Amino acid sequence: MSFLSKISLIIIFGIYCFSITIFAQNKPCKVDEKTLLFVGKPIEQARCLLRPNKPSGVLSEQLKKLPDFFEKNIGKNVEKKTKDKLRKYLPTNKLNELSLGGSLDESLSISNLPNGEKIQALYFVIHDTSTPNYLKENFPTNINESSWKFNNLTSWLKNPVAHIFVNRLGDSITTTPFNLTVKKGWGTKFARDFLKTDGKGLQIHIELVQPRRSNLTLFVGNDQIAPEIGFTDSQYERLALLYICASVRRGTWLIPAYHSAIDAGIKDAHDDPQNFDLVKFAEKLKVLRKRL
Repeated sequence: MSFLSKISLIIIFGIYCFSITIFAQNKPCKVDEKTLLFVGKPIEQARCLLRPNKPSGVLSEQLKKLPDFFEKNIGKNVEKKTKDKLRKYLPTNKLNELSLGGSLDESLSISNLPNGEKIQALYFVIHDTSTPNYLKENFPTNINESSWKFNNLTSWLKNPVAHIFVNRLGDSITTTPFNLTVKKGWGTKFARDFLKTDGKGLQIHIELVQPRRSNLTLFVGNDQIAPEIGFTDSQYERLALLYICASVRRGTWLIPAYHSAIDAGIKDAHDDPQNFDLVKFAEKLKVLRKRL
């Protein structure tokens, strides 16, 4: 065998091994068709559904352990006093329940499972808007300021594809209350293809405002590049509050999930949220819980 032939074989083998690795990482989390739920204990599901993702939706390997807040709480009962504490906390901080998914007294959206059981939403799905796409341009310097027009929350009312939108200032707007399914579309392709109408209510959808631009080593128009600091501290703080509000309404700590991992294995699956810091999110939850 010639030297060039050997080199070609090595390259082909390397590509094959790389493809196998990527396929394994992007493999969908297992689903129980009788319940429409992902398989495993809540914390096991979360470890699969919180696989960090890279551009084009390439998932990292599954985490063996999540930050302590999640390991200790996911799937467990929320303390009954938490609702009363929230009700005191919100007006003190000039917040209202309407901007946080609706009344804390209402249940979350309901799904009718194939086994006849009715169940409240269980998955807290984290998205990023991936909008606008600045293509060849650099990100504006004011994306974390009120002067950036996409921090105007009313602009997101036109496209209610999620329950909540959180701008980069940490403010939020409810486009669909938590007790209803998203007004427009499905929220995820997994809901469209698998959960369908009866199971759509299993997912609560939170969109974090984040722009994108094109990876210029590819074609102009792709949206692979997100800001290196994906989200602001204020966004993580509001996300933590939303997670607590939704969990209080269900009575158990929801299973957090990334849009990318929910849709893993589906053609043209999404790659959001990009540059999400799970440790920071857990820290904000821990701090907020202490305040309550």
